[in-house]
Amino acid sequence: MVAKTRTTAKRAPQRTDAHRAAVIELLNTQVAVASDLYSQLKQAHWNVVGHEFIAVHELFDAQAAIALAHVDLFAERIRSLEGVPSGTVRQAAKASKLPELEVRELSVPVAIGEILKRFEKYGSLLKDAAKACGDEHDDSATEDIFIEALRAADQQAYFLRSHLPA
Repeated sequence: MVAKTRTTAKRAPQRTDAHRAAVIELLNTQVAVASDLYSQLKQAHWNVVGHEFIAVHELFDAQAAIALAHVDLFAERIRSLEGVPSGTVRQAAKASKLPELEVRELSVPVAIGEILKRFEKYGSLLKDAAKACGDEHDDSATEDIFIEALRAADQQAYFLRSHLPA
């Protein structure tokens, strides 16, 4: 009888590179912000009322899907850098830099204005993270991920602004 040898999965060694750790921290911050943006978009989606309700309701739902895709993009980049994503709702609430959306019915103009502020803040944070990755941490791949997300955030802010009176 031949004894079976148990094999364990090999893991890449954890790197102690300070730049890598800083990039992982930037990514985890964006996991939190994008998660929070997702939940606030869903909150607005459920509670928007008024003229053009259905268009804005559907817009917020589509935007929530984009934010959720960003959460996954950032978390998977963290794993590729041998880090651990911090992605629970409680973790996101602690780390997000977005203002809280008030829990109440929101008229269409108020909802759009509030979500627009959050997309603008998200875009600003993404721009800062991209700049830090490129200028300070020599990580062009993560910089590119942040720039890709920034383009999407800017486009969504444009869509929201197009609903506001001139």
